Amino acid sequence: MAWYNTQALPCPFLKGVSMSEKRRDSKGRLLRTEESQRADGKYEYKYVDAKGVRRSLYSWRLVSSDKLPPKKRSCEALRDMEAKVLRDTQNGINSFTAARMMLNDFGEDYIATKYELKASTRTNYKYMYTKYIKENIEMRDIASIRYSDIKKFYGELLKHGFKPNSVEIIQTILHPVFNVAVKDG
Repeated sequence: MAWYNTQALPCPFLKGVSMSEKRRDSKGRLLRTEESQRADGKYEYKYVDAKGVRRSLYSWRLVSSDKLPPKKRSCEALRDMEAKVLRDTQNGINSFTAARMMLNDFGEDYIATKYELKASTRTNYKYMYTKYIKENIEMRDIASIRYSDIKKFYGELLKHGFKPNSVEIIQTILHPVFNVAVKDG
């Protein structure tokens, strides 16, 4: 074992950098372990999603108070995106997949799997879903829909002469759809 040396050899490309120094961005701010700043100034956050796949988030701003560089498209701050990913991970949600799933991906499947419904009830649910939900919120990704969005949706229905019992039917459809989406991650 002559080739094995227990003493640390100097590393030529880390000359003058001690291991105790923290990484900093171009403004001198400390970066977290998973964060880095690329040569073009864009920030990157690397993480592993719920399925074990390595993912990255990018932003031109580290925190929300940073100014956007000239001629760059508006974007959310990196640390705000990190917080959402961490919150979703704690709630068992795969944020990468959830950001690409539409409400319709869950809605029609849910109605189809409700075997105990009478034929007339199933027909009414399909009609209500197609006529009101599909037209208003079907094309939004399910991860972007918030409780307040649904409350506004119900308010708009009531404002346009919708009966409270009909809103209750829509609630009966939507509530389990969101529950299934959360359980599926």
